[in-house]
Amino acid sequence: MGECGHPWRGYPGHIMARRELVDWFGPGCHGPMELRVPADPRHLATVRMVAQAVAAREGFGPDEVTDIVLAVDEACATLVHASVPGSLLTCRLSVAFGTLRADVSTTTFSGGVPNAQSLGWRVLGTVTDSVSAWRYDFDPQRGVDRVVHIDFAKQAAGSISR
Repeated sequence: MGECGHPWRGYPGHIMARRELVDWFGPGCHGPMELRVPADPRHLATVRMVAQAVAAREGFGPDEVTDIVLAVDEACATLVHASVPGSLLTCRLSVAFGTLRADVSTTTFSGGVPNAQSLGWRVLGTVTDSVSAWRYDFDPQRGVDRVVHIDFAKQAAGSISR
């Protein structure tokens, strides 16, 4: 896996394939940076500004920064639209080997993942290198959970993947 571990890890033994972001990548890796805001459209500008600043700081080109901001905005807007009132929207960004990874999540009414045929999902697929959606079905602390995640990755054009 190189100097930085892959940021997704599964938990064997669980019925569902559950993924979580690793909290530390190792020396030479940047992130993760996590922002939590109320799941309300009024806070999307703040999340976009943070995503733009992280992407620009990590050396992504202007077009790539625009793609990242658009992807973060689309993922956040999709989840905010389906969110339970009073829930938090979490956006977690990390960069390793020239690839920015984002995980956006919130508690939704249905717990359903976005429709892969929707315009928003197609936009995400166009401006990122990979995109997926998944839900975390059970939280022993709460007895039930409907947390939906959208995660994506965008690699800088000039970076070398290891």
